[in-house]
Amino acid sequence: MVDLANKEHEAIALHSNGEGSPSMGWSKSRWIQLSQHCQVVDIFVSSPYKFSRMSWLKYAALTLLLSFASGCDKPTSRGRILAFFYWKNRLALTPAEVAFLDSLGCQVLYVKFLDIARVGGEPARPYSILEVIDTTGLGNRVIVPCVFLTNSVFEGLSTAEGEVLAQKVARAISRVGQQFPKASFAEVQVDCDWTKRTRHAYFLFLDNLRKCLPAGTKLSATLRLHQYKFPHRTGVPPVERGLLMLYNTGDIQDPNEENSIFSYEDAFRYLDGAPAHYPLPLDVALPAFSWTLVYRDGHLWKIGPEGYRPPPYDGEQRVRTERIDTALLRKAAQLAAHVRTEPGSRLAFFRLDSTTVRQFSIGFLREIVTQVSD
Repeated sequence: MVDLANKEHEAIALHSNGEGSPSMGWSKSRWIQLSQHCQVVDIFVSSPYKFSRMSWLKYAALTLLLSFASGCDKPTSRGRILAFFYWKNRLALTPAEVAFLDSLGCQVLYVKFLDIARVGGEPARPYSILEVIDTTGLGNRVIVPCVFLTNSVFEGLSTAEGEVLAQKVARAISRVGQQFPKASFAEVQVDCDWTKRTRHAYFLFLDNLRKCLPAGTKLSATLRLHQYKFPHRTGVPPVERGLLMLYNTGDIQDPNEENSIFSYEDAFRYLDGAPAHYPLPLDVALPAFSWTLVYRDGHLWKIGPEGYRPPPYDGEQRVRTERIDTALLRKAAQLAAHVRTEPGSRLAFFRLDSTTVRQFSIGFLREIVTQVSD
């Protein structure tokens, strides 16, 4: 049974390891095991969120320090719009994170609102909903609500069930969105590793969701590498934009995998021979995260933060920490530079947290943006 050190890493694992890709799958049985550790919430019940205020003196000092260290100028993105994913279950940017985003000139935040799964024959239900604690630092940024759905949600989903699910998701986005400085959103992103078998139900859900959202709301969808390379097999989602996830190229279930987050060779094999023009305008996401994987008796048992130390175990136990360092991120950027995008497309980093702020300097990330844009 897979255990997780905390729900944030659980959500990261589910976002980045979809069920449909050849080497990145969470099986249905694995999801059932995983769900035993999660509290299912009702997306129709809003909570009385409480808001706190950050220390703006501390925030201002951090901003000045980061700006001084990075040259006190705005990043030169050459048409690229910088974005980050915020994939935690509780929203409250720290002063360091706000200063980090400001110094980079980050204009866009992809924020996870919901994680939805289907266990057995039960209706699809969310196992997490964003808890809005503090919206400080969000006022001047474009917020893109994200909804993650496991591929199993669409296995055997009837047309009527898909319509109801779309209505529920739209209502949930609206209720969570009311806690933000700007309660209306120009774009909603759906994250699902659909397969050829679930394509019809998933695409129909996207069409229904569009009808349930406020008029003019644009839809975008994440693309795994296999979906990008084989659109004739998996289909092209009926959305305005796609976001190509250039990470999680390996098999997280394999104890012998060197680094399931990113392998240049594996990613290159997906990009090599891919269509010269994907049918949708594309944005690109690069990895900027790490985790610790614990295997017991050959099976993935726990996903924890970097540095996690598991308790002793009588059987066979293996611990592997996977991280993205500057060298690997440069290699990912090298590949991203060959993905055909339009001027003004987004370059997103997964994900924003205290580790990312400590590990990657402002100057280095600006270099990555320039490298991808050249």
